[in-house]
Amino acid sequence: MTGTARALARAGLVVTAAYLLSRVLGWLRLVVISSLFGANADLDAYFAAFRIPDAIFQLVAAGALSSALIPVLAGLHAAEEEERAWRVVATVVNLMLLALLALSVVVALAAPVLIPLVTPGFDAVETELTVRLSRVMLLSPILLALGAVATSVLNARGRFAASAVAPLLYNVVIILAAVLLAPILGVDGLAIGVVLGSLVHLAVQLPAIVRLPRFGYDFAVDLRDPAARQALLLMAPRAIGLGVMQITFLVNTTLASGLGTGSIVAYNIAFTVMQIPLGVIGVPLGVVLLPSMSRSLAVGDLRGFGQLVVRSLRLLLYVMLFLTAMTMVLRRQLVTLLFDYGNFDQRAIDLTANTLLFFTLGLAAHAMIVVLARAFYAGQDTRTPVMAAILAVAVNVVVSLLTAGSLGLSGLALGIASGAWVEAAVLLVLLWRRAATLPIAGLVRAGVEFVVGAVLAGATAFGVVGVTGALFGTHDPSKLLVLVQATLAFLAATAVYVAYSLVVRIPEFRQTLVILGSALRRARAAERP
Repeated sequence: MTGTARALARAGLVVTAAYLLSRVLGWLRLVVISSLFGANADLDAYFAAFRIPDAIFQLVAAGALSSALIPVLAGLHAAEEEERAWRVVATVVNLMLLALLALSVVVALAAPVLIPLVTPGFDAVETELTVRLSRVMLLSPILLALGAVATSVLNARGRFAASAVAPLLYNVVIILAAVLLAPILGVDGLAIGVVLGSLVHLAVQLPAIVRLPRFGYDFAVDLRDPAARQALLLMAPRAIGLGVMQITFLVNTTLASGLGTGSIVAYNIAFTVMQIPLGVIGVPLGVVLLPSMSRSLAVGDLRGFGQLVVRSLRLLLYVMLFLTAMTMVLRRQLVTLLFDYGNFDQRAIDLTANTLLFFTLGLAAHAMIVVLARAFYAGQDTRTPVMAAILAVAVNVVVSLLTAGSLGLSGLALGIASGAWVEAAVLLVLLWRRAATLPIAGLVRAGVEFVVGAVLAGATAFGVVGVTGALFGTHDPSKLLVLVQATLAFLAATAVYVAYSLVVRIPEFRQTLVILGSALRRARAAERP
């Protein structure tokens, strides 16, 4: 293995390990918080208060920075224009800080008016608490945005270690705040933990930043530089898309606030559980595919581009539809094993599990969107994914409003799933119209085959749960019995899915084995001197 290949392998391992560990710490953070507070009014207020600062961060920074700043900086570094690259960074940071500070001040002053609009179901005490927590956490989007810039700058130079550690420490600090501060300060300790975690997220990256070649920063805004204008223009569509997506979460928070105490807690936990396989499988795959898709389009290889996209979608569907079936059948066991600790009672477990059932319906669609959106980014088209996301938000909101009264939290989750499938379908059709070589018919046939296999696997798991439930008893079984039940059901379902794949001759089964074997070989090779 060459030195460059070895470095890339190590970087890939760092990023993949960081994604996985970040999800684990995110789960642990929720476990600690939910076990300390339970699904109560204080934790409802905390999650509701988190929504507005998070919306500000998503609107101004978040993913818009990495998708816009990294390509521009990488080009300047390749041309050895280091001083110009730092001027671009300064321009972006200064404009971003002005926007964040202005939004944060306005929201802090208007919080007593804004919060009741977002949480109309809260009483006066809960509303006052939510206002106070929101004002504290308004510091976090400013710090996280600076941390996001630092991450983009480091990644553009091929430096991944510090930026991979930053989100891990963010979670660790919030966990420590929950353990150390919450017993003294109550839920206010969590809000302080979010701010401290955001500060550490930035601070851990600063030493690596100042060691970069020709480091320099000033408070100038140079919009005459075409590179700075390009970065800002690339950020705009992505920022609009992320901002529009926040409408879904704000509307669902508004609806959930009127569905009883603990509803916002259950909604957020169920959504986080659904995101775990996306973060571990879907997002890393999308990150890896983007350069290859860009190269295919750059050389005019539309057939190669289409085949790459479809192979990736087939592989994602093969894995995600199986995980969908498993999560739907084993959702109660999953929530029990992950969150049945401390003050998180049986009512909260049931509410979270029922909400997770409907969230999971959209799991495969969310995974497809990761790849499909990057297929458009590879062609330097950021507008189409944004328009599709706006349509998805409209579907989310309409379905949630229509079903919240009859289905409760499950209706809100159904809205998210429905919007995801509409967005995935629109992106797929538009991509097929743009790249006529995209073998979409084969993808649809494969999807049908995978659904049949997932249904068979799910039915097998359901049968095992029924048999083991009769043997173990259904009245408050121990976690060990729940773990045994879930493990037996999962293994039996996996055996059926593998057997079905071999009988039907689904190539993705062998591809999955090859990918796993290749990952192990790369890990061993990266460790050699």
